Amino acid sequence: MHTSALVNQLKPSETLAAAARARELRAKGIDVLEFTVGEPDFITPAHIREAARKAMYAGFTRYTAATGIPELKKAICDAFLRDHGVTWKPSEVTVSNGAKHCLHNVLVACCEPGDEVIIPTPYWVSYSALVELTGAKPVLLETREQDGFCLSAAQFRAAITPRTRMLMLNSPSNPTGGVYPVAALQALAEVAVEKDIIVLSDEIYDKLIYPGHEFRSFAALGEEVKKRTIIVNG
Repeated sequence: MHTSALVNQLKPSETLAAAARARELRAKGIDVLEFTVGEPDFITPAHIREAARKAMYAGFTRYTAATGIPELKKAICDAFLRDHGVTWKPSEVTVSNGAKHCLHNVLVACCEPGDEVIIPTPYWVSYSALVELTGAKPVLLETREQDGFCLSAAQFRAAITPRTRMLMLNSPSNPTGGVYPVAALQALAEVAVEKDIIVLSDEIYDKLIYPGHEFRSFAALGEEVKKRTIIVNG
């Protein structure tokens, strides 16, 4: 079967390969501490399983609106206002099958072949592959441990070209666990507004914060920033 050039350039997931290796070792009786897929070591809590069971037996098993049911979208807006002080309208919310699905949808919707997407490193391994799948080019910018693995505004500005379409930001970070200080976020936001760059802010780990750190949603940095920000959370 013929597959496209974009698909042919993709490489196997290193995360899934490591997870498969961990399962092999565990099957041999070896005790493995696994830091691969983002999956907890406990099953889905009982009240969630029970709610799913009740919904199925009540007949809630048919197609829903493509962007999510209205009740869920309103609940997401309410939660974001409560947790981050940012107001969104349900029409600005899209529900997906997970953060990776969201990232893919955003990149496909916003990027053209030849566009550039800036990604600070270290980064979750799927970011660059998701960018490449659109025909865009990932531009990797190295960050340093002594800076908390945070991209500086100067680095961001220096990397911008006429082809720059987007900055992918991940705070709290996978894999470092680092959280961008508010001042660092504000400095990046000023550059994004000045240069009219979209910021795709992956905030899926906003509840997993080490002591001494403060999380701030990128969209909470001002109305002009919010206009250029797409949040991924769940």
